[in-house]
Parts: sequence; C-alpha cells; structure tokens
Amino acid sequence: MSANASDPTADERHDTSVPDSEEIFSWVQDLTAYAARGTQTLDDRRSADYLCDKFREFGLTDIQVQEAESFNWHASYSQLEVGGTTFPHEPVMFSFDTGNAPFTTGPDGIVAPIVDVGDGTQDDFAQVDVHGKIVLFDLRFIMPRSALLEVGEFIYDPHGTLDPADLDTANPYVSTYEDVVGRAIKRGAAGFVAVLADYFDSDDIRTEYLEDITIPGLWVTKAVGADLRAATAHGTSKAVLRLDGERRATPARTVIGYLEGADTDTIMIQSHHDSAWDGGVEDASGTAEVLALARHYSRIPQAERPKTLMFVLMDSHWTGYSAHEKFVETFITAADLPRRIVANITLEHIAKQAEVGADGQLKVFDRPEYRGIFENVSPALKTVIDEAVTAQDLQRTIRLSADKLVPLIGELPTDADLIYDAGVPTISLISGPLYLYDKADTIDLVHKPDLGPVARAFIDIVNRVAQTPSELIGSGEQSAR
Repeated sequence: MSANASDPTADERHDTSVPDSEEIFSWVQDLTAYAARGTQTLDDRRSADYLCDKFREFGLTDIQVQEAESFNWHASYSQLEVGGTTFPHEPVMFSFDTGNAPFTTGPDGIVAPIVDVGDGTQDDFAQVDVHGKIVLFDLRFIMPRSALLEVGEFIYDPHGTLDPADLDTANPYVSTYEDVVGRAIKRGAAGFVAVLADYFDSDDIRTEYLEDITIPGLWVTKAVGADLRAATAHGTSKAVLRLDGERRATPARTVIGYLEGADTDTIMIQSHHDSAWDGGVEDASGTAEVLALARHYSRIPQAERPKTLMFVLMDSHWTGYSAHEKFVETFITAADLPRRIVANITLEHIAKQAEVGADGQLKVFDRPEYRGIFENVSPALKTVIDEAVTAQDLQRTIRLSADKLVPLIGELPTDADLIYDAGVPTISLISGPLYLYDKADTIDLVHKPDLGPVARAFIDIVNRVAQTPSELIGSGEQSAR
C-alpha cells in the first residue's frame, strides 16, 4: 500500500488520496446537520442515506444497509415540583422502560415524598424506606482518567501536558446509575431524581440504554439538586414527578461497503453514525475518519490491497447495540462466510479536552482530549501503533491492552466491544470527554487539527495489519474469552 510510516510528511505532500483535516471536517459538518441521528429520531434514514452516497462516490462495492430491530424513546411531557415550586430538569432517557408502548405517570403525576439517599450505596438505602417514594441521589462517574493511565503500556505526551489535576476527571460512560436505580427499583421506589453531581452546569445529558429501568426518572444539575435538598429537608412537602412519552419500534441501520483486496481475509474499519444530539464529536468525527480511510483506499488498485477492506458504520449505539449484535451474527459468527474478518479498526471521538471550571461551567481547551487506543494485537503491531502515533504527533495518546482492561471493568469501553468479544483482534481509538453525551457536543468541540493526522496514522496501521499474516495479527489471547 502507498502510505509510508517512516515518512508521513512526504505522504501528506505527495499522496493526494489522503484527505486533509479540512476535507474530513467538511464531512463532520454534513453529518452534524442531521441532529439526533439514527434511532434517536424515529425511522431516521438521513445519515445512512448520506453514507451510502459517499461510499458510492468513492467506488466501494457491495454497499448495503443492514437493518436490526431497535426503538426510539421520546418524552413528550415532564414535571418536577415541590411545594408549588417548579424545578428545572430533563427526562432520563430510556427510564420508565415499559416496552414499545406509550408511558405515563397520569395527569397528576407521582405525588410522593422525596427520600435523599446521598450516593445511593447499599448502606445509604439500608437507612431509609423508599417504597412508593421518589429517590433523590447523586450520580457519580467512576472511571477517572487515572484509571486508564494505570493500565497504559505506551503514552505519547512529548510536551509533558498530563496535568495531575485533570486525572480525577471521569467521563460519563461508567457511572453509578445502574446500581443505584436498580436498588431503588428493588426496594419499591416510585421514581427517581438523579443529581449530576460530577458534571458541569447542564442537565442535557443522554446516557446509553440500560435494561429494566422501569420507573420514571429526571436529571437535575448539581445546583438544582442543592435547591431540592433545601426544599425537602424538613420532610413535610410532597413532590410531583411526571413523565409522559412513548417508546416505538424503529430499525437501526448499519451501512456497509467493501474494497476487495488480493485476499478475502478482511479488515473491518468501524465507527457509529448515530448521535443523541448534533454529535460533532460523538460520532460525526469518528464516522468522518472512516470515510477518510475509505476515500484513501478506494484510490489504490485492488492488487495493492493485500486484504479486503470492509467499512462499517453502525447504529443503535444508544439503544442497546442491536445493530452490532446482528452484524456479529451475520458477518463474524455465521458459518461459511465468503469473507473472514481477521482484524477490526475502530475510530471514535476526535475531541477537545474539557473540564468542569471553577464556576461550574464547561471549560473547553484548544488541545486534544486524552485518548486511548485499546488493542489486543501482536507485539509487532503494538510497535506499529506506537510508531504511527509518534510519527503523526497524536499528542496525549495512551495505548492500552484490551485484554488487561476488560477483566477489570467487564467490557471494552468502545463501539468495538461486541466485535472484540467475538474474538476479532481489535485496535480501537477513542476519547471520553466530559461532554460526550451532552447537547454541548457541537461541531466546535471537534479537535479539527487532528482529523488529518489521525487518518494518516491509521492508514499506516491498516497498511501494516494488511501485510501481516492473518494468524499473526492477534495477541494470542482471543481464545481465552
């Protein structure tokens, strides 16, 4: 293949098939015009149609859209009131999960006392009776950056920018939400109010789907949480919690296209095209990187592509990963497949760093968010990753062993989790900025200068994976899962 890992500057000058940051950013702009893409908008075809058009433009073959049964959740009305005072809030998406049907607390809502359980630990619940009541708790994010650093095998930070003060910041992907609400449901609570205690001053958060959240819930900011606690401190006022809406079946759409190689052994290059909001970072940026690699390799003759390349852009990232499950069943675990997926490359979240400022507002920095490359490949390919990161100056990047991390947290915290779990050797780039699930994730939070370098780094990586005998790509630990 044409890219030369030892001279990326020459590549950038002479290989016009590699899109630059401006061109990649133009695709981010196109995608963010489709706000709340995929299953977040009922029966949404816009981003899937756009991506099929781009694949056709680039000359990919066997372009297809695989549909999987998924759903759309929508709140039409919500209310939070104590003692006649209305408190600002947002519905907890996917709460009140009653299946594909309307849901309602009725015109009067749930009228009940609020019970404060603090952080919602087992000990906190043991001290109070929450049956028939509304549980108030502090949501905590529990995977700080420092936890990833502890299992990192390679860190590229040539200017020493890792700030110890930032390492306690945790992204919202791993939180106490499921455990606390599970305890509330088990003890008969009628509803819940979750205080975003580790967040900036926003309640516009949409976390991923969790099953069995059968009671209604609302988000409030840290400041509103303090006001609620003051209003209910004496335990004499009942609250009104109302949530009405519906959950309706809708298909998730995975867009797939191929560039045939000299061999049918296949490298899968993946991201997800759906979003909760505008999704500039999550995940227009990752989708645009997949398009960049598709455009580049489409200009290389088939004879110069040692392996087939399969470009995959998923849906249902927020609604239970049904698209991912169907993809695995169809293209990885099914018998007698015409192409064998021997490696996975996943690209997500080209993001600016952000922290909670001293004033509680989101403070954004014009530098890349700390990012990880989770992998379970051979020692030789680990070295290739490190060299590509260094050559393209992808600052603040950590390479981590997926096989070491997954036993600690139970899953690979990227869109590649089900692919990795199916035994495919994986190299997965991701960052987890604080605003990842928030309405604040607009196009201006994409770290634009990194778009081109990320594409070039992963061209180097894909080239070397393609040249590696398929049986030598993985770490050798896949069979242990």
